[in-house]
Amino acid sequence: MKHNRLIIESGIPAKMRDGVTLYADIYRPADEGKYPVLLTRLPYSKSYGLHFIRPNILAQQGYIVIVQDVRGRYASEGEFVPYIAEVDDGYDTIEWAANLPYANGDVGMFGLSYYGYTQILAAISGNTHLKAIAPIMAQNSMTDVFNDHDGALELGMWETWNLESMLPDMLSRKYRTREALKQAADTLTENLDNLDMLYKFKPYKDWPAIGREEMPYFAKLLDYEPTNSHWEKIDAKSNYDKIKVPGLHVAGWYDCFLDKTIANFQNGYSRGFGDKLVIGPWTHANFGQMIGDRDFGMAANAWGEASMHKRHIEWFNHQLKQKPLPEMAPINYFVMGLNEWKTAEEWPPKNVAETPLYFQKGEVGAEFSAPTTFTESRFSYNPENPVPSNGGGTLHKELHADGPRDQQTLELREDILCYTTAPLDKALEVTGPVQVKLWAKTDAPNTDFTAKLVDVFPDGKAFNLADGIIRAAKQHGDNVQNNINEYTIDLWATSNMFQKGHQIRIEISSSNFPRFDPNPNTGESFINSTDSQIANQTIYHSPEYPSHILLPIVR
Repeated sequence: MKHNRLIIESGIPAKMRDGVTLYADIYRPADEGKYPVLLTRLPYSKSYGLHFIRPNILAQQGYIVIVQDVRGRYASEGEFVPYIAEVDDGYDTIEWAANLPYANGDVGMFGLSYYGYTQILAAISGNTHLKAIAPIMAQNSMTDVFNDHDGALELGMWETWNLESMLPDMLSRKYRTREALKQAADTLTENLDNLDMLYKFKPYKDWPAIGREEMPYFAKLLDYEPTNSHWEKIDAKSNYDKIKVPGLHVAGWYDCFLDKTIANFQNGYSRGFGDKLVIGPWTHANFGQMIGDRDFGMAANAWGEASMHKRHIEWFNHQLKQKPLPEMAPINYFVMGLNEWKTAEEWPPKNVAETPLYFQKGEVGAEFSAPTTFTESRFSYNPENPVPSNGGGTLHKELHADGPRDQQTLELREDILCYTTAPLDKALEVTGPVQVKLWAKTDAPNTDFTAKLVDVFPDGKAFNLADGIIRAAKQHGDNVQNNINEYTIDLWATSNMFQKGHQIRIEISSSNFPRFDPNPNTGESFINSTDSQIANQTIYHSPEYPSHILLPIVR
């Protein structure tokens, strides 16, 4: 039954256990009766566009839809520190929502990104009124995402998100006079217009774009201690056993939270909760067919924004109203290059064989046969001239920021090694997790190694598919300098059909800026230091040191 008449209430208070009041807007059917609740909790204002899913459409399907400002944001009281309060506040808000006079006691949650993770943390709280979640492009850790991406800091994401998404409301809460607020807003606008230059400022703890009084948590989170119980409480992957509700998980091959979303799905699915996973060719919050420099065709829309309401309604009708769920495999994933959807019963798919593609030195730089001779390649990495980010699973503000982008010009740099196969004599599908096993040596006390998987078209265009980084000391501690070590670089996952005549390329370098903070190669970090030195890197490809990429090839 569709409810065409709705009641919309604004600024409805909910008191948390410590006395702080959070405020929400409520959309509900005007028809008498009790309905299940669909709740979303976000830091971007309860009047935020919610472009991918509209509360009124959900309410028309017989739901009470609650959109709440999280603690310390917009209408809600309290101090905002990312995620810190979301377990307890999630529990208390669910309890309040379930006991509204027009609610039937069952609650589902929906939302994307930050308000995808508020669902995960609310599920950890153990409130039994919560029956199902739909975390879209959501993480499973706060610190892993920003501070510790295999040892590196996600610099572009960290600085952009705080400056662009968090600071405006913090300024309005701090500066109460029109003149002071205008001056602060003008400074913010100037900084946003010059963000590509501000990425280069160091040390990051003294970043001038954000004042310590305006955003007191900024420097604190840069210097986090992962063993602090404060952080452990909001680390979902350490508390997966506490989640006991099914989830509909949506990811993108070029999303900054791809691996986290997959892990969230695997937790629930492996425990028999009936979780579902959808992975499209998308970037963060972009569910269209034109992604980066590539058009993935109309098929990309089959699970995209145009059908997002339908998918959510089907999911929650099943979980909260006991209606049949239309036939749906546990996993639906989009194969780029083929531009078609496929299904799987598990991740990675059963028909995948992990196959090494070995790096060689020569005109054909990558072969499926292992090397038989000793060769090596060298390059120098200068932290003051890092390799620019060009597409990928980023979340920062810069030209060609995310998605698939042509890498040809970038590959002309002397600090990027390219290992490329001969043109393929038949199509080859790669679907699943991707890793690089790299034997390398550096003359620096610490450094980074990066890897990128690329699909090279017959006309020379080279589109990135997946990439990763490892901070050397993260895997080898003090045994980095002048030692040949094996490094594992996690490129997360992809699904791509390398068509006949295409080539597979792997780029190896030591930086990807501003997606990641450049390693100064000194043993310190640009978080607290400005000193740097050049690192001379050697990559080995030999029977003893067989550097390679592990490709999940579909049989």
